[in-house]
Amino acid sequence: MSLMRWHGGLAGIACALVASHVAAGGSAEAAGQAGNGTQAPPAAQAVQALGAERAIAAAVSEPRMVDTVRRLVAFGPRQYGTPSNREAAAWLAEAFREAGLEVTVREDTPRSWYQPLWWEVRAAAADAGAASTVIRKAWPSTGAPSGKGEGALSLETAAGAVCLTSSNPTPESTTGCAAVLFDGRASASGWPGINRLRGTWTVPVFAVSPDDTAPLRQQVAAGEKVRIAFALEATTGTSPAHTVVASLPGRDRSKYVLFCAHGDSDSGGPGANDNASGVAIVLEIARTLAAAVKSGAVPQPAWDLRFASWGGEIASTREYLAAMEKDPSRLQAVFNYDQSGFGSSKDALYVEPDDVAVNREIVTLVRSVMADHIGAAGFPERAASNRSQGGTDSYVFQPRAQGATVYPSVTLYTSAWDRERTLPVTEGFPPINWYPGEKPGMVTVDGDAFYHSAGDTPANTTDKEPSNMGWCARVGLLSALRMMAGK
Repeated sequence: MSLMRWHGGLAGIACALVASHVAAGGSAEAAGQAGNGTQAPPAAQAVQALGAERAIAAAVSEPRMVDTVRRLVAFGPRQYGTPSNREAAAWLAEAFREAGLEVTVREDTPRSWYQPLWWEVRAAAADAGAASTVIRKAWPSTGAPSGKGEGALSLETAAGAVCLTSSNPTPESTTGCAAVLFDGRASASGWPGINRLRGTWTVPVFAVSPDDTAPLRQQVAAGEKVRIAFALEATTGTSPAHTVVASLPGRDRSKYVLFCAHGDSDSGGPGANDNASGVAIVLEIARTLAAAVKSGAVPQPAWDLRFASWGGEIASTREYLAAMEKDPSRLQAVFNYDQSGFGSSKDALYVEPDDVAVNREIVTLVRSVMADHIGAAGFPERAASNRSQGGTDSYVFQPRAQGATVYPSVTLYTSAWDRERTLPVTEGFPPINWYPGEKPGMVTVDGDAFYHSAGDTPANTTDKEPSNMGWCARVGLLSALRMMAGK
């Protein structure tokens, strides 16, 4: 696919919208055509086309995506097979149906799972009647069993105590403790990272923040007595993950474009930016396009558009890929979203990977949308493509096995991992309107200080930067429309 065809796609979008306008009773002149029925000059057509794209993009609702993130987080961590995974999938399926899409809920291979339901950790002086304080950043370690009780806080392993440690806890290293507090895995924001327990545990274990435990450590070191009360209710089981796949029919149903995001929190924490943000974007693109097609604002897409919320990151995507051999429709491209609602230090939109041969045309397409709309209302001021980093679902569609089919597949996002990473610029793909202080030939990818932590909440991430989800949704939506224009 060439850039000439993509510029033709711009004109195609404009012409389709003009036709819709005239069919609705408007005039060709008002729609941007010459009064004598002739086509406007190419430069005028390009202006019309960009205006038409921005009119479509303006229907994307950031408040609606913010609300979706909050709803998803309220269900719980949504990890593979858990009750919160199934509840969130049921809600999403209904939301897609209400938007007018065809919906299928896939059941992926059953796996064992863990879900905390309720917990609380309180600290108080040992004096009778002393007021207690909630350790608000505490989060159950994945695999911690239910339990309730209290004990003296100890900085060493002690029978009947609540043991505080900064070393990775094991059942053997904490024998006799009534419960364990682990403060050795803080995120860049200070919130505790969610740790996964190994071995067989019989007492609750909580990840806690060094910010909360520093004063407690000082008190104990000074000889003061501190008591900790704790409670945890958790549940376990073995169940399939629920993956939701919705479809907006195209004129040619033998081909489709896929928008997707993993629906689980991955780490077992709240998972607002990682990755309720991605699911909210996928749902919003579906809602926007379905409404536009229904109203006649845009024509029926050339190909089917599919929208997937994976029940489990990577695992569910691999099952979908394995089943594609039985699917008569042919996948044309993948737009994946992951950590797409927040960035700790920069305000930029990224697309990756741009160093995979099969991605060259789709990356060029996405970059053309970025460049054409850079700085416009609802679009980012800065954007960049970058080389492969891995670790997200778009890479599943580019298997490395010899002879395997690989697909054009990209991820759009606003942060990756927990902190900034500086990468060499891929030849031919310089950053767009980038930060002037960046080292030549390099591009810095933003991180998320709340990544995989108990602090990945809407209040800390997506509520603060709803524009990030808007950028990702609009650029992905318009990229898909350009890809299909003229088909």
